[in-house]
Amino acid sequence: MKQTNNYSLKGLFWFLIPFTIWVVALAIALLSCDKGTLHLAMNNYHTPLLDTFFKYCTEVGASIPYIIVAALLFYQYKAALLVLAGQLLPGLLTQIGKHLWNEPRPIVFFSEHMPNAVLPQVEGVHLHHYHSFPSGHTTAAFALFMTLCLLTNKKPLHFAYFILAALGGYSRIYLSQHFAIDVFAGSIIGVTGSLLAGYLINKIHADWAHQSLRTLFRK
Repeated sequence: MKQTNNYSLKGLFWFLIPFTIWVVALAIALLSCDKGTLHLAMNNYHTPLLDTFFKYCTEVGASIPYIIVAALLFYQYKAALLVLAGQLLPGLLTQIGKHLWNEPRPIVFFSEHMPNAVLPQVEGVHLHHYHSFPSGHTTAAFALFMTLCLLTNKKPLHFAYFILAALGGYSRIYLSQHFAIDVFAGSIIGVTGSLLAGYLINKIHADWAHQSLRTLFRK
């Protein structure tokens, strides 16, 4: 991992280009059909293997970011603070959006507007009912991997980070927890919020920021 001293968008090409394609593709899909029809179209193929995969994959937008923060405390405080701020800032924006709009989740939407449609569900997954827009898990997933891009110089790894973020976002659709528009908004908030966090954290130049918990154990 690199130090978070040289904040620049130029080194994020391998994440931001596929992310831009992702945003444009979702925007086109959202403009082409209503959200119920699009949800069914994006969620029409299930297998037991995929069910298990996406149940665990969705955790990249849940507990995993904070596990990484805890691990980074032993690497560098500034790196840990970057990932933490990259979660909290876009996370706050997402929570504000959820409570402003309080949109129904797929299980409620389909029961009210498309009662004859079969909503794909994964066994063992508890479906939430409201606060659908935007997707918090998607925000967290894209924010996590965007901030990890800021911590590494390995550009091919940036593309792998995008794939993991996209899988985390799509898992919310696969599990019928969110619509595509929720994931669309969450991904944008996650990336922009984490970039802003990176810009702010990069301004910290105090000596403690480059230390870690390992320093305490050496004393």
